[in-house]
Amino acid sequence: MKISKTKHTARPLPLILALAALCLALTCCGGKEDLSEGECKCTVSFSDIPRELSLMEENLQKNFYIQVTLFHLTTEKEYEIRLDAENGFTREVSLHPGVYRILDVYSPYSYNTGISLSAKTESVELSPDREARVEVYVDNPDEFSRHWMNVQPMPEMLLADKFDGLIQINRQIFDLHDRDVSPLLAQLDVSYEGQVPPYESVTVYDPDMGVHLTLLNPDGQPADLTACRLIGIRVSRNNVVFPQGVTLGMSTQAVCHGGDGLYGEPDAFTGDLFYSLGLNPPQAIYRNPSTGEKLTLTLQSSGLSIQSIEYELEQFE
Repeated sequence: MKISKTKHTARPLPLILALAALCLALTCCGGKEDLSEGECKCTVSFSDIPRELSLMEENLQKNFYIQVTLFHLTTEKEYEIRLDAENGFTREVSLHPGVYRILDVYSPYSYNTGISLSAKTESVELSPDREARVEVYVDNPDEFSRHWMNVQPMPEMLLADKFDGLIQINRQIFDLHDRDVSPLLAQLDVSYEGQVPPYESVTVYDPDMGVHLTLLNPDGQPADLTACRLIGIRVSRNNVVFPQGVTLGMSTQAVCHGGDGLYGEPDAFTGDLFYSLGLNPPQAIYRNPSTGEKLTLTLQSSGLSIQSIEYELEQFE
């Protein structure tokens, strides 16, 4: 077994972020129906905003918004209404009379915020003589609250180094270097039929938690999953806290900046900032030269926030 030492060319973070911002600006351009084209008033608002919204990680909180799409049943036009902190999550629009179906209530950050949203009505009728309302609410308040309490970093996580191998799940801390993986497996809904063949590795996945675990059977006999050794973890949903309180959705600047980023300047950047066009995603890579461990942060298509995190305890060629 040999540790991989593949070389990558590092790219300056300011250049990465500047190009990412340009990419985001180019991909966000598009036309919308006019929200002031009619004489009928309608107020669209996010009601009963939960206090846990203020617990969201700073970058997620800053960029969080809700998009409500109305569909006019007669003209078949769609109207996209954005609610965010800047407008107080309330927007008044002026549209033509008629019946509008609430086509969609959507937050692009719902995957990492654990929030589920709905409208209090399926349709709304607009007329000149009265003002209509569309109210959006959180339809999973208990789950949303529990999610944000679980991802508040515990003191041990804030003090840990990025290569300490600690993670926090459901307010419990796990050491990825522990030989016994049973406690970690017990926190996840994963399964593997039969036994792991000798000297082979398998990857199991909990889709609700967004956690992939790769485990290796180091022995010459078939073994149960709990007898295997953890050699890697990849997280694709914001349910896990990494050292220094790093979670998915945090800004690349806050984590990867060479001056004041939590993890400092990466050893390498790889991939392509324009991977939304079908190319490779940009990644910030950190290596521990004394152990060979590797930490990979995959960025969103904008390049401005963290989409997934992978920690490899062992790498094989």
